[in-house]
Amino acid sequence: MAEIILNVEKREKVGKQVSKQTRRMGKVPGIFYMHGEDSVAVSVDAKQLFNAIRTEGSIVDLTFGTGDKRKCVIREVQWDPIHVRPLHVDLMGIKLTEKLQVEVPIHLTGTAVGVKLSGGILQQILRDLPIECLPADIPAHVDVDVSNLEIGQNVRIENLNLDKIKILLDPSQTIAVVVPPKLTAEPTAVTEEAEITEPEVVGQKKEKDEEAEEEKA
Repeated sequence: MAEIILNVEKREKVGKQVSKQTRRMGKVPGIFYMHGEDSVAVSVDAKQLFNAIRTEGSIVDLTFGTGDKRKCVIREVQWDPIHVRPLHVDLMGIKLTEKLQVEVPIHLTGTAVGVKLSGGILQQILRDLPIECLPADIPAHVDVDVSNLEIGQNVRIENLNLDKIKILLDPSQTIAVVVPPKLTAEPTAVTEEAEITEPEVVGQKKEKDEEAEEEKA
């Protein structure tokens, strides 16, 4: 598991206006918390945080301005949906000797036989895997090989073999499946035997009515 350093500063004041001011300075407001300890309001350099978020499954070495150092994981990030930038971050302190629950991304590897030879479509049902383990055993991601999947076949949680890791999902949960290709309906052609009914001309109808009257007379 990758380890990165994140410099943080304690925030003496909190609130919406203070948070806005913090962001204008190129920093992201956040909170550091740990079981059995008081939470601490902090601010993090926006660029450093963005790089930390991009590093999958990373343990973060927090360095406070006072020189205090703590280990943590990035628990949650609130994003600005318009500008795609972090607005707030939750940093959860950890102990290397205590297990914790996190989510790691799932990467599908290989090309499914059902896709390559039969034109099937590979659908990934799960993209993140909730697990429990010691911090040092957290993988950056979990690779799932789909090479042998035929159309109609899938790979499930029970097919995974992860050492020192407990998966927090039902073993029957599907990770990925190969489905048949979508069929495009072809337009129905008009057969030669089909009779085409033409609209009756007004003049023709009048002539037929007059002939019918003459036969009755």
